[in-house]
Amino acid sequence: MREKLQPIADPAAHAREVTGYECRVLSDESPWQRYMIFRTTGGFEKLDRTFHQHCGPTALTNVIGAIQRRRGMACSDPAEIFARCAAAGQRRAAYWNIPEKFRLGGTSYLLLPSYARFCLRQFGIRDARVSGRLLASPEQMAAEIAKRRLLCLTMIRHRCYGSHVVVAYGAVRISPAGRGAPRLYLRIADGWASRPRYLAADTLGLCGYVSIQV
Repeated sequence: MREKLQPIADPAAHAREVTGYECRVLSDESPWQRYMIFRTTGGFEKLDRTFHQHCGPTALTNVIGAIQRRRGMACSDPAEIFARCAAAGQRRAAYWNIPEKFRLGGTSYLLLPSYARFCLRQFGIRDARVSGRLLASPEQMAAEIAKRRLLCLTMIRHRCYGSHVVVAYGAVRISPAGRGAPRLYLRIADGWASRPRYLAADTLGLCGYVSIQV
């Protein structure tokens, strides 16, 4: 059985723990840092009904909120964004509100690009360019982030997050005291914590993304 990983709050400290060397930030590409919001699945679990496996609508809530902040739009209530995204997902068979114990449900990674595009348009964001990759490398994601794009990052059986959708909005490279190649970390709104967290690229395994350019 593979060892379960813990969420990463500090990439330099994590790299130091993994490598055994002092580490420093080599580069930090985070064009959305000042606009990102960090709503969590726990905050939306009990609204007008109980929601299950709702990381997809939560990620879209954080994406829409960040775009509204960046554009100076009137910011919608996050609970309203979530409710409308969840309802749209259910109508479009892109989100299934089913308890996790049944091993079904959640957000369809295949339908996520069209689902994201529809939700953005519901909130007046009609000019977004949305594209997706079912399988992608962390370096491809870092390249998308460098182009000022937001990513709905999809994971399958990750050792910390399991099968989960997060928002990736930054890429940080950590250098272990000049020894070896820099380590890549993706800065994320993980839907679990109300603050930034990080994904170590070498732990990602099977993953993909939906890229959103505005």
